[in-house]
Amino acid sequence: MGVSYENFGFYKVDINYVKYLHSRDSQVFYKNVSNYQRKPHLGLITKLGKYTYCIPLTSAKNRHLNWSNITEHNYIIYEIIKSEEIHKNDIYKKIGQTDTYKKLLSILEIRKMIPVDEELCEYIDFSRETDPSYKDLLEKEYFFLKPYRDDILKKAEVLYEKQMTTGIVKTCYCNFKLLEQAYNNYKLKK
Repeated sequence: MGVSYENFGFYKVDINYVKYLHSRDSQVFYKNVSNYQRKPHLGLITKLGKYTYCIPLTSAKNRHLNWSNITEHNYIIYEIIKSEEIHKNDIYKKIGQTDTYKKLLSILEIRKMIPVDEELCEYIDFSRETDPSYKDLLEKEYFFLKPYRDDILKKAEVLYEKQMTTGIVKTCYCNFKLLEQAYNNYKLKK
């Protein structure tokens, strides 16, 4: 298929477009709450078929503590910390009988990827981020994923091809064919 990254990094996707896709497929990450537009829909950009896709990041939740670090459809992004580095709202678990903890940062969800184009997403330049703690988080996520970049791309390709070939959309997966149609409709309306 010849899949590749457009430019390995994080991208912010237009929230109105994300909301539109969510109205077509409830598996697209979106919450209709106040200030949600401030939360960037972040992800990695890759070419699949004749579409460009954004593989999104999502916030870590307690249920993710029991997930495998790497599966066919996601990567748990975490850091190893000491007990004195734990903060009130952190999601973490102790590693063995040591004073080290696995602190979850976020999840890269390949199964939730959405079609985008350059008009619908914006590359995030970490050096322009004004909030130091948010910049730190983005950099930790980026450097965690960087060694896996080729593996992520292969998993995205396999997952995409399998769904498009068989027509089977697994539970909790986005429907890529449906989203590509929604993308085309959205672009026609613009």
